[in-house]
Amino acid sequence: MTRKKIIYTALFWFALVAIVVLGFTAYTYFQIKDYLNSSTSFVVVFVGIIVTLALGIAIAGITAFVVVMNKDKEEVKEEKKMATVIYGSEVAKELKNEMTMEIAKRMDEGKKIPTLCVILVGNNPASVSYVTGKEKACKEVGLGSKMIHLDENTTQAELLKVIDDCNKDNEIDGILVQLPLPSHLNEKEVVWAINPEKDVDGLHPINVGKLHLGEDGFVPCTPQGIIELLKRMNVELKGKRAVVIGRSNLVGNPVARLLMNENATVTICHSKTENIQAVCKEADILVVAIGKAKFVTKDFVKEGAYVIDVGVNRNEEGKLVGDVDFDDVVEHVTAITPVPKGVGPMTITMLLKNTIEACKRREG
Repeated sequence: MTRKKIIYTALFWFALVAIVVLGFTAYTYFQIKDYLNSSTSFVVVFVGIIVTLALGIAIAGITAFVVVMNKDKEEVKEEKKMATVIYGSEVAKELKNEMTMEIAKRMDEGKKIPTLCVILVGNNPASVSYVTGKEKACKEVGLGSKMIHLDENTTQAELLKVIDDCNKDNEIDGILVQLPLPSHLNEKEVVWAINPEKDVDGLHPINVGKLHLGEDGFVPCTPQGIIELLKRMNVELKGKRAVVIGRSNLVGNPVARLLMNENATVTICHSKTENIQAVCKEADILVVAIGKAKFVTKDFVKEGAYVIDVGVNRNEEGKLVGDVDFDDVVEHVTAITPVPKGVGPMTITMLLKNTIEACKRREG
């Protein structure tokens, strides 16, 4: 109940009580006035007024008490909702500004402008949209970009020849083949054909191996973006209990490895995990990449945890939602990423960062 409603309710009851008391006083007075002298009549009326005022003061006091208690409840509730919402879009903007300055400095020094080449096969609408977004992002920070758009019916041999040409092209620093590919193409063979030194998506087995060995290599962009978000939030990862829901090679496994490299104690949960809620409830840091809309509720979350939602799903109304029930969880955590504008914007940003790093490594 709002303060205004409480006050209006109190005024209503005061008016009602006043009418009853004064009415009763008036009724009593007219019933006995013939037996009263002027001074006694005054006392009767006076007592009625005093009783009315006393009741008014009592109601006012009760109202004030209720308002204060209600205010305290609202403040406690508001305090519980004070979780920090980690907007990846804002962090991505900061990183892009840093990269823009770095590219400008390279230009002033007469150095090569890092260039990303994206290979798109077919006309999958989602893939076309992603590629367009990557081209736009490259332009924003001053990176060079090249887009090779191949026909839907491109053969495996033709695609591998294009990749080989890009591997040999010294103007290209980073290569990304937009996935998924048409069903007749072998994705694994395609990814493995990319020069590991230009594999800015971090999917080549050599780079995967380096990640698990703790050596320098290229890391998949989404997991890298997650770690960057946590570090920008000054989250201490060392010694923390981290739980990752999902074991894909794109997100779950690499982000678990990155967290271990930061000296966190990591558990990976998946569809076969028993008592998954209890396991997740122990996490200081919970990363959710399971692909099920609003799968994680407050029953999964430890009070004060950091929650990273990687999921991108559409509900029945067509609205984008994550794997975490944001509204249910937000009051129980220290920080949480939203969907959209959470982890998503970091993925392309890390791709740009990897491209710059690939250029610098090739320069020696």
